[in-house]
Amino acid sequence: MRLAILNLTGGGASGGHKKYLLNMLPRLAASSGIEAVICAAPVSITAGDWLPQIPKVSYVPCGPFRPFRHSPDAGLSVTLENFKPDVIFIPIERYVNYKDLPVVVMLQNMAPLTGTKTGSGLKERFVSVARKYETEVALKNAAAIIVPTQYVKNFIAESSAAPADRIAVIHYGRNAAAVEPRPPAYFPFAGRRFIFTAGSLEAYRGIEDLLRALPLLKERFPGIKLAVAGGARPATRGYFEGLKKLASGLGISEDIAWLGNLPERELSWCYANCSAFAITSRVESFCFVALEALAHGCNLVSTDSTCLPEISGDAALYYKAGDEKTLSAALSVILSRTAAEHRLFSTAAASRAAYFSWDKAAAATIEVFKKAVSEA
Repeated sequence: MRLAILNLTGGGASGGHKKYLLNMLPRLAASSGIEAVICAAPVSITAGDWLPQIPKVSYVPCGPFRPFRHSPDAGLSVTLENFKPDVIFIPIERYVNYKDLPVVVMLQNMAPLTGTKTGSGLKERFVSVARKYETEVALKNAAAIIVPTQYVKNFIAESSAAPADRIAVIHYGRNAAAVEPRPPAYFPFAGRRFIFTAGSLEAYRGIEDLLRALPLLKERFPGIKLAVAGGARPATRGYFEGLKKLASGLGISEDIAWLGNLPERELSWCYANCSAFAITSRVESFCFVALEALAHGCNLVSTDSTCLPEISGDAALYYKAGDEKTLSAALSVILSRTAAEHRLFSTAAASRAAYFSWDKAAAATIEVFKKAVSEA
C-alpha cells in the first residue's frame, strides 16, 4: 500500500499535530503493509527538518490549505501523479479529492463543531466559520474518519455529521518523560509548593477557574502558588490580558507564574515537581496535556467535560467547569495528601497512562487504511 499523508494546514502546525507525526510516521513506515509514504506539508512547517529521516518516507512541499478549495494545488497534483498512492491520509479536518482515491481524515479540533469561541476579532470569526465548513466537508466526504476518543465519535454520530460505521476511535499514545528535566529559566517559586497547568492560552481552556479557586486555597494553604505554561497567539491576547486583570483584582498576581511556551525538558520538570495538576478545559477532542500529566504521575484534578474522564479514568478527581468552589475543594484534597498517599495516586496515574500506546494506534490506523482501500 502506497500512502500519501497530506498535512493541509494553513501554514503552521500545533504541538499536538507535531507529536502525532513524530510518533506515527516511523511506526506506519515500519509496517510491512506500507510500501512507501510521502508526507506533504507547507514549506513554512519545515517538516523535513524536525521529522526523522526514514527510508520509506519522502517529505514533499505543498501549498497552505485555502478554504473552499478541495483539490490539490498544482505542485501537489504532480507529486501525487508521480507517486500513485493507494490511499490519502489527512490528519486534520480537511478534505481534497484526487482521482476519487479513498481519503481518510482525522478530527483533532472539536471547537468548530461545538461552536466554541477560540479568539476575538473579525478575522477570528471568519476563521471559525471556515473551519466549521471545512470540518463538515471532510466528515461528509471522507471514506473513513479517525477520532481520538469515543466522545468525539458519539458527538459526530449524534449530530448526523457522519455515520458511526465510518468512524474509528483510535486513542493517541503516551510519550516518555523527557530525559534530564530541568526547571524553567524563569521560575520564581523555587522550594515552594505549586499547582501546575499547561496548554495554549485559549478561552475554552477555562483557566479563570484556577484563578478564582486560588484565593480559596490560600486560606488553607497560605504558601500555595500557581504556574501556567502555554502561550497566547494574537487572537487570544485579549483573553490572556483578561486573565491577568482578573488575577490583579483577586490580589493574586504575585502568586502566579506565567511561564509561556516551555521546551519539553522544562515542561517535564514542572509536571514532575508540582503538588497538583489541574485541567480546566471546556472542550477537547483528546488532550495531550492530560496524558502527559498522567505519564508523569501527577496527582490531578480535571473538569468532567467532554473526553477528559475517558482519558484520566479513576486517576483524577473531577469538578464541573466554572465551579471554582468544587475545584478548590478537589485541589485541597490533593494538597492534603500525605507523601505516601501522593505516591499511591502517582502510581495510579502512571498506570492509567500506560493504557495509551502509539504502537496500538499505528496498527489500528493501518487497518483503517486497508479497509478504505478494499472498499474503494
